[in-house]
Amino acid sequence: MPRLPTSLIRAARLIDPLLPLLLRPCRDLRSAQNELRWLCEHIQNHAGARNITERTALLKKLVQERSTGKPLQYILGTEFFGDFEIECRPGVLIPRQETAASITQLVHLLRKSKSLPPELRILDLCTGTGCIPLLFQDELSKHQDIRLELLGVDISKKAIQLARSNLAKLRSQGKPTAGNKISFMRADVLDDAREGYDHEIPKLMSALESQHKSSTWDILISNPPYVSPSEYWKTTTRSVRCFEPQLALVPPPSHGLKDLDQGDRFYPRLLHIARDVAAKIVLFEVADLDQALRVTGMARQAGIFSGIEIWRDDPGGSAELESTYASGDFPIVGSGNGRSVLCWRGEGAVWLGKHV
Repeated sequence: MPRLPTSLIRAARLIDPLLPLLLRPCRDLRSAQNELRWLCEHIQNHAGARNITERTALLKKLVQERSTGKPLQYILGTEFFGDFEIECRPGVLIPRQETAASITQLVHLLRKSKSLPPELRILDLCTGTGCIPLLFQDELSKHQDIRLELLGVDISKKAIQLARSNLAKLRSQGKPTAGNKISFMRADVLDDAREGYDHEIPKLMSALESQHKSSTWDILISNPPYVSPSEYWKTTTRSVRCFEPQLALVPPPSHGLKDLDQGDRFYPRLLHIARDVAAKIVLFEVADLDQALRVTGMARQAGIFSGIEIWRDDPGGSAELESTYASGDFPIVGSGNGRSVLCWRGEGAVWLGKHV
């Protein structure tokens, strides 16, 4: 990381003595000023400091925490995900706006359908904060009078606790959930394929059958760990490596897998689950276009889908066709980097407005 110019540090200090500390993670003056303002607002609105002396001391403490690279979301305790302010805690991955864009686009396509059934069941694997089920139900319930059953699953106890806290917060704010069932459950998506499998954690399929009386789900969504060990050290920022959980970013190790296959480890299992739960629509998040192409290849090889396409960061943008994979072409939708893979079959094609 390049050093900050002395002139920039001097200019920041003239504005506020705390700004130079925020330049370390922010790297530019405007971003540092914005973060200082947000920290001040957080102290005034939420921190409960009783006087100016306490507020000043607390602000200095939070600025020093931020200067170490600690994500602002963990300091403020929240991050926006679509129109939701999602609670964030250390030990659980911070929601990303690109993920929200994919979920919003999926719901946008479903909202246009006149053929949705009276009830939809949505399964979200590796749910983290629970942001995906919460945003999905809010966006769809605004425009469609159907019942939703949404289940978020994660292996992390901290994640499930936080997801349930976010659901409780949603209900306390009077957000509409009437008629919809939203729940979160701890289970292992990789099951006993994971080396060192913890038998205290239920296997996914058995947990679905025992706790939800059915293993059939209409829509399967997952933002799984997808970063290979080498890419974790090459591409993630120091802030991510030091403060966000590696468990949510890098799949657990497996002997005999090459580095690239290690990063892709969840996708064959997720496609297997999609087949077992009879999912009609599947949406997987990926790291980039290269990984998206590998996952589309896996999805085609699975032989259960009538349509597959790749979504970029902003899937609501223009669509284009590119020759992308040796076994055939896949539509690439939107603008930005490769971000998600969408698959459909049967009724799912009608719900999405796709031709079978």
